This record gives sequence, structure tokens and C-alpha cells, in this order.
Amino acid sequence: MAFDFSRLKNHAGTAAVVAALLVAALGITAFFLALRPSRLSFAPGEHVTYRLRTEMVELIDVPGQREPRELAPALQEQTLDLFCVSADNDVVLLSPTNGRDEVTLLTFAADGAARQLDAASRRGDAGKALGFFDFNLLPLPPGSEQVWNVELAYAALPPAKRNVQGKVKRTRSGSSPEFLLKLPTSVEWVGADSHYMQIRDLSCAYRFNTSRGLVEQSTLRLLAGIEREDGRHRFRVRIELTLTAVDRVGDDPRQVRDLALAGCEAQDALVSGRRERLAALTTRILAADVQHPRLRELARRLVQDVRNPQAPRGIAPRPLWAVLLAQYPPAQRSDADALVRALATVGFRSYVASTAQAAVVLVGPYVDRDPAVLGALSQRFPQSRANWVRVGP
Repeated sequence: MAFDFSRLKNHAGTAAVVAALLVAALGITAFFLALRPSRLSFAPGEHVTYRLRTEMVELIDVPGQREPRELAPALQEQTLDLFCVSADNDVVLLSPTNGRDEVTLLTFAADGAARQLDAASRRGDAGKALGFFDFNLLPLPPGSEQVWNVELAYAALPPAKRNVQGKVKRTRSGSSPEFLLKLPTSVEWVGADSHYMQIRDLSCAYRFNTSRGLVEQSTLRLLAGIEREDGRHRFRVRIELTLTAVDRVGDDPRQVRDLALAGCEAQDALVSGRRERLAALTTRILAADVQHPRLRELARRLVQDVRNPQAPRGIAPRPLWAVLLAQYPPAQRSDADALVRALATVGFRSYVASTAQAAVVLVGPYVDRDPAVLGALSQRFPQSRANWVRVGP
């Protein structure tokens, strides 16, 4: 049987056209995917955890040497927890300050701009400074821009210097685009302590995950000049922000928001010395039904601070109490959670405290050991051997 070369040529031509069309379609699709909008988005109930690592190296000028001598770096690592509490990108931020968590309520725009909300949910004119870091240093493009100018509020600067102009360049496209922000060469000011401060050569490189709607990683670099009693000091600063986890919490976002608002008000009252506002805050903080360990510890510590504002040295702070109702092996944590839900249906606020040996169901906390509470629990759960335990501080 003779082979028909003319038919093969016809099929080869058709196949080449089809292949070319497929390649073109893939190229167009990849192009549009590469330039799809980058929009910051948190989902209500979402819990986002970042690691913030700061490295500061002091630079010492040495006579006769062109390059400064570098001292050993000072390192600090912090864990930042963000809990989304609304569909409008309102987020509760827990950030460690002086060894304890500070609560901040932030609202984020889709372009990454962050603003603090006060205890009355009023929007401020800046975000939150975490040392030299600020989420406002991670602006996202309005569209598919490759280079654009931004005006942002940098909370690490004093109010009069806070609004700065910067330029952002897209350094990589794709599903995880990368950007580079640069601010003016130098910003200088005199602090409240009459000491000179300077930030210069600030740049921030960051990567955004378009499918998650979150910044995955950023590296902030700058030079800082700080005047102290012993003279001026220069530091090279490098700060890395890394996304470490994204999950969901079982706590009602409204309860988390209520705790944050009461916490913000408590922090403000304690700083300003307005003790007349503190009495009502204990009830508000304790009324927030939250189970996440870091949120519960925040509530416990806030109540302790409110009940004992600036306790005199040598006087022990007033403790908090809870009723230990049940203990389960760690493998039976689900049973402990079920008991907490059952207690909620009959009006008892409770939570699970996990240890290496057990999942403990605690009812409370309470400021005082009310016999009526223990009696009601003992009557409803006669096999539990309920008893009071101290839970703080």
C-alpha cells in the first residue's frame, strides 16, 4: 500500500496551526495571570501568624579606616497574631511589648494601607509601629502598575513627619508578585526627650500571595541615627516579616472584637491614669467568650491590670479564680471542648487549658470565689468534684 505524503503534509500543517494557537492562548493566559490585581484580604474568623525578626548592628567609625567597625548584632524575634473580626478587613493584632501582649485594632484597605481603630472604633490617621516596622510599608499597586508613587503614613515617625512620599517598583510578576519600596533618602527629627533621631536609606522588599490575599514575606532595611546621653549612635537595621501560619479560630469574631475594644480602652485608661473608667471594664473583658490561648491570656492579664493598676511594690496583685470542673487525657480534647459548649448553653463561661498531661476544663475566671457558683456546678455535675483553683497571675 502506497503512503500518501500529501495527506501527511496537510495534517502537519493543521497540527502546527493548532499548536501555535495553543501556545498563544497559554501565553495570553499567563500574561493576564501575571498582572492580576494584588488585593489584601482577610476572612472573618481567619487567624494569621507572622514572625517578626529584627537585627540591629551598631556601626562604629574608626579613624583611618574607610569602613565602620560592626559590633555584634542585637537580635529580637516576635510572634504577631492577627485575628480578622469583620468582612471589612478589621483585624485584632496581638504584639508583644515589654514581655506581654498589647492589643491593637487595625483596619486594612485592599491596597495594604493600615489604620488604627480606637476604643470607639474610630479610624486614626496611622497604623501601628512595631519598632521600625509598619504594615504601611507594604503598599500594593492600584492595578497592574510596574512603577508607581505612594503616599503613606509611617507610624514609626513623629506625627509631623509621618506622611511620606515613596516609590514602589514591581520586581517580579506572577501569582506571587514581588515589590520594592523606597522612601526619601533621609528623615530627621528631634524627639520628645530633645534627642536627635534619623532614618535614612529605607527600603522594603516584599512578596504578595495573590491566592491567599496576604503578604508572605518582607525584608526592611534602613540606617538609624539615635542620639543618647553618651552621644550619637548609628545602626544598620534589618527586619524580616515571615508568614508562618494561616488558620481559623473557633471564637466568634464579635467576641474577639469586643475583647479588643475593651482591651484598647483599658490600656488607654491605665496609661492616662483614668481610674474611674476601670471598674466597668472588668465585666466587659470577662464577658468576652474566647478560647484561643493567646486571647485568653490577654483577657486574664488585662483584668489583672485593671483590678490592680500600678499596685504598690511589695503588695501582691489580687488573684483570679476559676472552678476546675473536669480533666481529660490530651487525646480526649474533643470531650473537653464538648463540655465547654454544654456549659455555655446553661450560662457558664468556661474554657480549656491544655497541659502536657491533661485537657482541663475551667469555669470562669472570677474575681472572687463565690460559693453559689461552686454550689451550682457541684449540683449540676455531682461526679466532677469541682473545686476552686487560682488562675492568675
